[in-house]
Amino acid sequence: MGLTGGIATGKSAAAAILRRLGVPVIDADELARDVVRPGQEAWKEIVDIFGPSVLRGDRTLDRKKLRKIVFDDPAARKQLEAIVHPKVRALAEERIRDLEARGHEIIVYEVPLLFEGQLQLWLRPVILVACNLTTQKKRLKERDGLSDEEARQHLDAQMSLEEKRRLADYVIENNDTLEKLEQQVKTVLNKIRTT
Repeated sequence: MGLTGGIATGKSAAAAILRRLGVPVIDADELARDVVRPGQEAWKEIVDIFGPSVLRGDRTLDRKKLRKIVFDDPAARKQLEAIVHPKVRALAEERIRDLEARGHEIIVYEVPLLFEGQLQLWLRPVILVACNLTTQKKRLKERDGLSDEEARQHLDAQMSLEEKRRLADYVIENNDTLEKLEQQVKTVLNKIRTT
């Protein structure tokens, strides 16, 4: 099944709760870091397209520099996604098969841009962690040290939570405490286990 959320809505906190409850969670961001390690095929393609200026001294990608390039240029973002996303998906499918072979019936794939990548066509059910816009903006500013304008730009760059709510099978509204988030995660997990 898929787990997603808007930026700063609490998706990672929900994933941590699922792990504590014994559910294996595969993190797409972690896989994305794996596929762009120095020497990997995706790393080579990125350096070929974006140049050696996107590398740090230790030959790892300067993710901040690369993020700035693709944030400012939609065509560059599409190029980067075309390199990274297929490799991440292939690795995710491999990990899911391994976990299924070991007898896990519920496996969660945590993906920030699940709907943007059309992964709901492959993953079901999909759980969305959402919150109201005021809470989301506040968390984003505090977490990343952003100005109001920078937070707005980050939020505008993503699919709206309203659209994501329409596409999700389960929606967890995370406007409150971690304890309330955990209660909601448990409730959704129980529903999935009994369907």
